[in-house]
Amino acid sequence: MPDKLIRMATQIADFFRSQPGQPELAVAGHINDFWTYRMRAQLIEALRAGAAADPIVQAAAPHIHIPAGQGG
Repeated sequence: MPDKLIRMATQIADFFRSQPGQPELAVAGHINDFWTYRMRAQLIEALRAGAAADPIVQAAAPHIHIPAGQGG
């Protein structure tokens, strides 16, 4: 599943790459708004484990919220 989540995050990054502003914040905002806490936790876990990801996705990671006590 982490590969699918990274692929989904990359598709979001591809969209926001061409938009004005800071794409990493837009990606994180979209993920925070529409992904479940479990999906967010799995994505962050994969990135921390060294999974290859788009630079925008990597830059978005610190802005993705994992609710306290709900690590996945």
